[in-house]
Amino acid sequence: MTPRLLAGLLMGGVASAIWGGHAAVARLALTGQGLHVLDLLFCRYVPAALLLAPLAWRARGEIAALGVRRLLLLVVFGGAGNLTLFVSALHVAPASHGATIAPMTGPVVAALTAWWLLGERPTPGRVAALAAMLGGVLMIGWDGLGLAPGVWRGDLLLVAAGGTWGVFTVLLRRWQLAAIPATAAVTLASLPFVLPPFLLFRAEAFFAQPLGLVAWTIVAQGLLLGVISMFLFARGVELLGATRAGTLSVLVPVVGLLLSAWL
Repeated sequence: MTPRLLAGLLMGGVASAIWGGHAAVARLALTGQGLHVLDLLFCRYVPAALLLAPLAWRARGEIAALGVRRLLLLVVFGGAGNLTLFVSALHVAPASHGATIAPMTGPVVAALTAWWLLGERPTPGRVAALAAMLGGVLMIGWDGLGLAPGVWRGDLLLVAAGGTWGVFTVLLRRWQLAAIPATAAVTLASLPFVLPPFLLFRAEAFFAQPLGLVAWTIVAQGLLLGVISMFLFARGVELLGATRAGTLSVLVPVVGLLLSAWL
């Protein structure tokens, strides 16, 4: 194995592990540490926006060419709208569902959307793989019906979160926007939808929490999830190629299930 391949596998694997741990960490914050959805949105977008602002400025021409309407659609499907669906679901759905249902729904919806918008007809092999993913989602959802009242509502929100993310990935390809400028633009554009309600309804309660909890939530949501995972995955794609790097996403549900059991 060459050093380049090893470095790419390591970077892409760490990024996928961060994404896989998100459901478990967010579920713990919401149900075990008394935090609110707005707290997680604030920690995800405000620190990341500060760190990514130089990248957005560097890509300002590309972002301006995108236009306000398209940027708002990206915010809904891949920014604050998507994350609101995901973390709201974790109030009632277990973290193991968050780590599996949303990641498995995304590729199915992305394939259907790409067929519609891009004319990319899936091959028989890909249809079989996507059917297996869809079957897994249905089995997990059916299993959740007996866990606790209302879990099915969380599962539906997770399907919506995975579906919107799938549409987001196709829109990036359709509009030919690179991942890092897109993430920087969507992060900054999410701020008007996140910061005012947080300041009005949650700022005092959130900053009254123990300092360690506040700092960890900002690091986990804003730094690890919002910035580091994106850079690691983008670098992994450069070293491995898109196809090889994409296969590392299978680590997301594995890491999510293990951390869910542990936490």
